[in-house]
Amino acid sequence: MNRKRMAITLAVVVLSLSLTGLAFAQGTLNVYSIWPESFAVPMFEAFTAETGIGVNFIRHSSGEVLARLIAEKNNPRVDMVFGGPADTFAAMVEEGLLEPYYPEGYEAIPEQYRDKEGYWFGMAQNPLVFLSNRQFLEENGLEPPRSWFDFLDPVYHQQLQTADARTSGTAVSRIMSLIYAFGDEDAAFDYMRQLRDSVQIYTKSGGGGTVPVALQQAGAGIFFIVDSIATQEKGYDVVISFPKEGSASAVEASGIVKGGKQPELAKKMLDWLVTAEAQSVYAQSGIGFLPTHPSAVVTPLVDLTDANLFMVDLDWAGANRQRLVERWIDEVIQGEEF
Repeated sequence: MNRKRMAITLAVVVLSLSLTGLAFAQGTLNVYSIWPESFAVPMFEAFTAETGIGVNFIRHSSGEVLARLIAEKNNPRVDMVFGGPADTFAAMVEEGLLEPYYPEGYEAIPEQYRDKEGYWFGMAQNPLVFLSNRQFLEENGLEPPRSWFDFLDPVYHQQLQTADARTSGTAVSRIMSLIYAFGDEDAAFDYMRQLRDSVQIYTKSGGGGTVPVALQQAGAGIFFIVDSIATQEKGYDVVISFPKEGSASAVEASGIVKGGKQPELAKKMLDWLVTAEAQSVYAQSGIGFLPTHPSAVVTPLVDLTDANLFMVDLDWAGANRQRLVERWIDEVIQGEEF
């Protein structure tokens, strides 16, 4: 090896060691991510590039994360929870699982997207939508569904996939959507009992049914828009539509775990997540979340032209989450196994 090539090689080695040392010096944040890997990893990579802080994460659905945090309350294994519907975070507050913190620059986030006591803040919006297989619609002479009641048509018998409320925050948002859309809890549960005949399977995760719909193993489903857009972006011939009666736009949140070992690193993550630069990563990565920061770049993948969206009262949601899940189990699936 000549001297010039040796010098270049040594320079690369020194640079690599310097970057490794920086990441090591800054530490590694331990996280439960409710967002799936395809959404979380671009965010964590951008955070590490910006701060030098590494991220070690485990992905679970929101119900699983809540159960784990309750079980680990006296000895938390993670420093923060990343992503997931804010009603789950409201339930965490009820259980005393989160540590309040006001991130630097949090005032830029509109009040409806952050907890007034600083236990969590919303970094994205994520409306519930209908996702349909286009070939299924054409074969049955159907238009894309525009009403919750469209799914009670016999043509949808055993053709729907949607999430299980025992494990998924998507399912809890669906229950709350129906209560708001119908204006009455009993009416919503009456509808859900009728809908049961149309449901082929309740999936463990919120987006678990999108691929079966894409492959026409199911005709349609009820999912968050970010999972539905991800399915479209993979090239599947599916259609996104909104119920005219309305659906919830979930606030996707993050918060610091009470008693976590590295609260300062978790604070740095939240300081970064409230910025327009961080929330612009959604659009840059082709992820269909709507940022809560007014100055962040919004992805053109989201079309809300026909949307009738409403915000759920998150204090009410946190206080009633478990009761509603238990009622759904008792009245809708009646102890059915996964």
